[in-house]
Amino acid sequence: MPSVIGALPVHAAAVAPADLKARILAAADHPYQGYAQSLGGLDLPQLPQLTAVGNLLSGSTTMRTWYSAPNLWRTDVITATGEQDLYQTDFGTMAWNFETGQITQVIGAPPVRLPRADDLVPPKLAQRLLHTAAAADPVFPLPARDVAGIAAAGLEIRPASPDTTIARVDLWADPATGVPLEVAVYAKGAKNPIITSRFLDVSLTRPADATVQFVPDDNVPISTVQSSDINSLLDDRRVFPLPGSLAGQPAAPVLEGYSTNVSGYGTGFATFAVLFLGDRIGDSAFAAAQQAGAAPVTMTDGTGELIRTPLLSVLLARSNQFRRVYLLVGFTTSDLLLRAGGDLLTDVRVVIPFRCQPPCQGVPVPVQPQSVQLPGQSGQSGQSAPVQFVPALPGGDS
Repeated sequence: MPSVIGALPVHAAAVAPADLKARILAAADHPYQGYAQSLGGLDLPQLPQLTAVGNLLSGSTTMRTWYSAPNLWRTDVITATGEQDLYQTDFGTMAWNFETGQITQVIGAPPVRLPRADDLVPPKLAQRLLHTAAAADPVFPLPARDVAGIAAAGLEIRPASPDTTIARVDLWADPATGVPLEVAVYAKGAKNPIITSRFLDVSLTRPADATVQFVPDDNVPISTVQSSDINSLLDDRRVFPLPGSLAGQPAAPVLEGYSTNVSGYGTGFATFAVLFLGDRIGDSAFAAAQQAGAAPVTMTDGTGELIRTPLLSVLLARSNQFRRVYLLVGFTTSDLLLRAGGDLLTDVRVVIPFRCQPPCQGVPVPVQPQSVQLPGQSGQSGQSAPVQFVPALPGGDS
């Protein structure tokens, strides 16, 4: 029924696409509350311990959401048997599972996390897509449509890069406030959108504080996790520097929405992320990908497992020499990721970790190898080997 209503002729205030884009970006902190539904068609394989993510991006999700500010919001996922609530606070997030009664608090913001239901709420999804789009990506007007009783103005983004799997992104927003109300993402060659999200009911007003603040009963236990604990799931040697470019794509110092632990390459929707997984997570990720039916690939200096969907490409690449495992992922063609993975594994460096005294903060940005003399090379015509000095975290492997 919502799709039928949305297709009926609607008269909205005329807004030029560039102006509507600017209004949407300016409405990032505008409050709202409503009932939304997303539908994902990525058809991701079922990976062990990632069933929830697969369901989120490959199925239907019904949400009730309240947004007051970046540090004060709540999103509930409604299911046939209950709900899972997520609250954002000044200190992190608080999750409550109605069915199990479990409450989990995460202190801080982890630099890397899996997609969550709140990422698919129309305003958040639209903001991320607009920030990802390249400045050169053209925008076009779309016919107005009714979204949750609001005559919404629309715009279409057509990525200019041939390396992205995204054909177009359609957005509809309230022309007065700029709050996004509906999003549709189309893959190249697809007739229907691969990801959609729209409000079924919405009020562009600030919710009551009591609605977005979670106060558990005194006798209910709370599991508390520090974001640093989540970070430690990544191998301690994640500080290995990455090349300045991959597959001809320049490195981006930091991907928007992530910390320096996640490096990005490329621009616009053809941007892909690269993350060093190390041995522990890397080996289990390889096994999980193989179990899920990923395609094995062979590269000059290593091997890989490739997962392809109409929209998302994922590559796990393992170096033959150091057995390092990297994750490459993006809305890019698999050919681009394979070229990038090959370049990454070919970028062989001799690494001599050393321990440093706290604080060992920060992750090195791509740098040029230093030329130094290794022991036992004094008689080799004065030649020296390229060595990359990388600090090992205190207590890490030497």
